[in-house]
Parts: sequence; C-alpha cells; structure tokens
Amino acid sequence: MKNMKEIKAQEKAAKNLIEESDFKGYTIEEIRFQRALVAMEAEFCKEKCLKSWDNIQSVNPLSPKSDSKLPVQVGNVAKRMLNGLNYMDYIMLGFSLFGGARKVFSLFRRKKK
Repeated sequence: MKNMKEIKAQEKAAKNLIEESDFKGYTIEEIRFQRALVAMEAEFCKEKCLKSWDNIQSVNPLSPKSDSKLPVQVGNVAKRMLNGLNYMDYIMLGFSLFGGARKVFSLFRRKKK
C-alpha cells in the first residue's frame, strides 16, 4: 500500500502538471473529427465482420448461399426439407437419430463381466 507521503506527492505533481498546461479543451471541429473517426472505424469493423460472415456461408455446403461445386445445392434441399416438416416429424427424426447414436456408442463401451 502506498503511504500518505507518496499520495500527497502524486497529487502535488498532478496539480503542477495541470497548472503548467495551456490546454483549454477541445474545439468543436476537433470533437466532430474524433466522432467521425470513431464512426468510420466502427463502419470498417462492421464491413469486415459481414465479409467474414459471407465467406463462411460461401464455404458451408449446407448454406443456401453456398458456392459449392455440387450439382444440386445441398443447402436449398436441406432448407426445403426442414421447412416441410411438422413437430411430429421432428420428434420422430430426433428419436431415430438418438436410437442410432445409442447403438453406435454401445459398441465402444466396455462389456461388463
């Protein structure tokens, strides 16, 4: 912990620095420039994120925007297939997938003696 002498010395140095400085504040033009600069940086960051997202979608074969070389876009087929299902179909699909996964995992378990 700092002792009181160090704190007082730092406060005195800060006051001297402030008194010696001729800084009177920012002008309206400087504030506008800083705001424009921050807005431009935010826009560049947003564009970079959107471009990265588009690149990810173009590589994913299940995406409707896929640029994959498959003769039929798998993304459009998957989209149409999933849009045509109702709740009962989802339940049956999940149940069959769970049953198949359970059988596969049972092959890797050790057998009890």
